[in-house]
Amino acid sequence: MDNRLLTVLLVVVVVVGVCICALLCCGVLTLLPVQPTPQPTRVIRPAPTAALPAPTQGARRQYNAPPPMTIDPTKSYVATVETTKGTFVMQLLPDAAPQTVNSFVFLARDGFYDGLTFHRVEDWVVQGGDPKGTGTSGPGYTIPDEFGSSRTYSQVRGIVGLARPQAPNSGGSQWYVVKQDASWLDGQYTTFGKVTEGMDVVDKLAIGDVMTRITIQESE
Repeated sequence: MDNRLLTVLLVVVVVVGVCICALLCCGVLTLLPVQPTPQPTRVIRPAPTAALPAPTQGARRQYNAPPPMTIDPTKSYVATVETTKGTFVMQLLPDAAPQTVNSFVFLARDGFYDGLTFHRVEDWVVQGGDPKGTGTSGPGYTIPDEFGSSRTYSQVRGIVGLARPQAPNSGGSQWYVVKQDASWLDGQYTTFGKVTEGMDVVDKLAIGDVMTRITIQESE
């Protein structure tokens, strides 16, 4: 290549460069930005939601007054108590303790007892129905004593009674089953039922066992 041709090429390169610079300065020509190479992103998945704790016994529904009288004392009421140790059946005694049976039937049908524990178990008695599981609470109301019922149906093995503090007319939702004859309770506690099936289940109950459900059957 001779010198004249080389000179021409250099001139062309310089002229083109000057033109490009002029166009860039005037904004007519723009350089495209360099696109970064896409990078994989990390997907963060939420942790599994933990199961919500079951309501505590202390959160059990409370009532501001005893229920109205809805049972018919001339009819038969049978309570089937399902527990973690088995099932037992109680014949309720509305003829002897109508207000107590009425309250028990109301609470059972409303699901109040479902999931409560037997908080007291001794060689002669088993007791439950406390919404806190401590023996210190009830449904929010109390009912009158019906002590005459225990003179009609003495508190012997299999009898179901209403627990109460020392104060009169202070019974609520707590109830017990006598495992050994306890006629010394007659005249001091309300008798409102008797176990007709499943005393062997009652005998096996321990502190903390649950009454999973109580269902009521009404008949003529």
